[in-house]
Amino acid sequence: MEPKNHPDSHELHDWSLYGPKDPEIANLVDQLAYDHGLRVREIETIILRALNERLASEKAKSSS
Repeated sequence: MEPKNHPDSHELHDWSLYGPKDPEIANLVDQLAYDHGLRVREIETIILRALNERLASEKAKSSS
């Protein structure tokens, strides 16, 4: 991805290495995995769907 100016660019760069800072995200992932038996790929699919839906919404707002 092309580098862009963003106030959180350092955190965004580290995201893939260290993950989210909000521990609630890890807790929710743990619940889905350990309490409900979801596999990592299934959890990632949920996250991807949510992010893609939000991205589509943002693109629709910016093109209106």
